[in-house]
Amino acid sequence: MLLFIVILLVPVVAVIVLGFSGWTGFDLQQIRWEGARNYWELTKDSFFLAAFRHTVVLIAATALLMNALGLAAAMVVNSRVRGSEFLRIAMFLPLGLSPIITAVIWQRMLGPFGIVNEALGWFGISPVDFFGQPRMAFIALIAAYVWQYAGYNMLLYYAALQSLPTERVEAAAVDGASKWGQFRHVVLPYLRPVVAVVVILNLIGGWKIFDIVYVLTGGGPNRATDVLATYLYEQSFTFSNVGYASAIATIIIGLAVVSSLTRRAVAGSDTA
Repeated sequence: MLLFIVILLVPVVAVIVLGFSGWTGFDLQQIRWEGARNYWELTKDSFFLAAFRHTVVLIAATALLMNALGLAAAMVVNSRVRGSEFLRIAMFLPLGLSPIITAVIWQRMLGPFGIVNEALGWFGISPVDFFGQPRMAFIALIAAYVWQYAGYNMLLYYAALQSLPTERVEAAAVDGASKWGQFRHVVLPYLRPVVAVVVILNLIGGWKIFDIVYVLTGGGPNRATDVLATYLYEQSFTFSNVGYASAIATIIIGLAVVSSLTRRAVAGSDTA
C-alpha cells in the first residue's frame, strides 16, 4: 500500500491538482491557482480538439483491427493446422520490441528509400510519401501499432480457447451447425468476458499512446497524427505550460477510468 501511494497515487493527485493551476515547471513558488481556466481553454483549443479526435479514431481503428486479427490468429493457432506454429511466433515477436524500435523499423521501411518504395519501383510505381501525406501517415501509424500489439490480443484469446469445453463445439457440430455457426453460437459467447477485458486494455492503452507516435510521425504532417499524449508533451516540455499539460493528463486519466468501467457493457450483464 505504501508503494502504491508513493509511486502511483501521489503523482496522480499532484497532476490533478496542477491541472487547476498555472505553472512553468521550474519554481514551485510560481504555482498560481487558476481554477477551471485550463479546462475552459481546452474547450476552445483547436489543436487539443484535433488531437482528441485523432486519438479516438486511432483507438477505434486499432482496437477493431487488433481484436479481429488477434482472435482470427488465435483460432488458427488453436486449430493446430499447418503453419499455425509459425503464425504464433510471427505474431508474438513484435511484442518483444520496444515501441521506439517498432517506430524506427516502420519509419525506415516506409521512408522515401525504404523497402516498400523500392518494391513499388520494381513495378514501375512512383514512390509514395507515406509521412508527408496526412492520411497515409495516419494509416502508417495504425499499421505499426497493430503490428506490434495484435499478438498480445492473440495470446489472451489463445489462452481462453485452451479452456473452451470441446464437448460444446462437438455437440454443435453434431446438431449440424456450420463452422461459422459454431463460432457464433458457442465460441464467441464463451469468449465474451475475455473480449471485454481485451477491449478495455486496448482502450486504456490507446488513450495514453505516445512513444510510437512521437518517433514515427512526431504528430505530423501538419499535426495530422497528433494525439493527446504528444500534445501534452509539447505543452509541458516545449512551451513549459505544465498546468495546461496537467489538465490534459487529467483528462487522459479520466478517459482511461471511464473506459475501464465499460466492461459490463462489453461483456454483457449475464457474464459481468
